[in-house]
Amino acid sequence: MKTKLFVAAASLVLAACYPNGPEYAEDTDVVITSFDEGYNFSDKQTFAMPDKIVVDVEIDEGDTTYEYMADKFATPILETIQGNMEELGYNRVDVDEDPDLLLTPAGFTSTTYFYSYWYDWWYGGYWGWGWGWYYPPYYTVSSYTTGTMVMVLSDPNQASDSPINRSPTIWLSAANGLLSGAYDISRITNSIDQSFEQSPYLKTN
Repeated sequence: MKTKLFVAAASLVLAACYPNGPEYAEDTDVVITSFDEGYNFSDKQTFAMPDKIVVDVEIDEGDTTYEYMADKFATPILETIQGNMEELGYNRVDVDEDPDLLLTPAGFTSTTYFYSYWYDWWYGGYWGWGWGWYYPPYYTVSSYTTGTMVMVLSDPNQASDSPINRSPTIWLSAANGLLSGAYDISRITNSIDQSFEQSPYLKTN
């Protein structure tokens, strides 16, 4: 499988560039795509995808509960994904219509905290102690939350070739960026556009 940029490497780059946190929201935007070089996308015509985007999964004693992204955010994201797939030549169909490909979107978040502190000076020369530190120090804490939009393409017809009866991933996109308080959907849709732009091999005949 060929990868545009390794996830681990991207994480290290982000950590090195922003030791005290990102200065701007856009500073955390990273788009990573990966695909199966041996797969032939050109002879596929149809795809199916869900109408909701999973953002969290909870498993309790064997029962699985899914949390979905709010429709006001999910709708423009799903429309952007569908638009890009149609531009590549695919037609969207229902999952029960035997699609050539399945596209599964998901999202998750993580919060990074960083701390700083400083000591004040006091002068103890009167008592013969010289300069020293004032204790306790002053602490400050800040945080930023990054969100990752994941898209996975699989071929349902390959499930029978898998020992666990699951279709392997033939294309993966992970778009990472800061979740600002304004919930700027345009930054997410732009990263989706970038995912498809850097994946020209997805184009069908």
